[in-house]
This record gives sequence, C-alpha cells and structure tokens, in this order.
Amino acid sequence: MTQEQSVILFICNHGYAYEAMTEARKAGARGGTIIHGRSSVSTEKQKFFGITIHSEKDILMIVCQEEQKNALMKAMTSKYGVTTHARGLCFSMKVEDSIGFSFEPLDFKVE
Repeated sequence: MTQEQSVILFICNHGYAYEAMTEARKAGARGGTIIHGRSSVSTEKQKFFGITIHSEKDILMIVCQEEQKNALMKAMTSKYGVTTHARGLCFSMKVEDSIGFSFEPLDFKVE
C-alpha cells in the first residue's frame, strides 16, 4: 500500500530557507531542496498588502508523507512565517506520482 505524499513549498526572503529547513528537520523532515529565485516585482522593494517584498527569494521544497505535512508547515512558519523578517509563505500540494525516492528506512550507511 502506497502512502499519500505531499510537497510543501516554502517561499521566503533570500537566506532564510536553510534555517526553515533546520526547523522542518526537527519536526521530522528527512530533507528538502532549495531553489534561489527572483520576485516578479519590478522594484527592489515594494509593499504588497502591507508586506515588504524583496526581489531575492528562496524556495524550499519538501516531499513528505501526508500525515507529516501540518507539523512541518507549522514548524517552519512559527519561526519564519509571514510576520517575521523571512516573510515565509507556505503551502502544500498532493503528489500524484513519484519515482526515485521512498520513505522507507535507509538500508545503507551514508558517509
């Protein structure tokens, strides 16, 4: 039986994704991928609904089991959410299919 999976996307100001990943690991995440990007806002800094938007962004993606999702999202946003300097936005999507990874315990030693 295959367990349901989700992908969490955490978008924050540049430099905060590593710290958010640390919090996610404390909550049970095994790993994630960080992508560096740029905001689509044309100016260096702009206000949007009272939130200052910076051009450099980090996107942290974590694939997890469905039952882990809420704990991981809460762990990241409690310290690095939208009301902090990180301005972290977090959402998740269901994963339909995946190839190349599993959530089974590793049967080899990583050195």
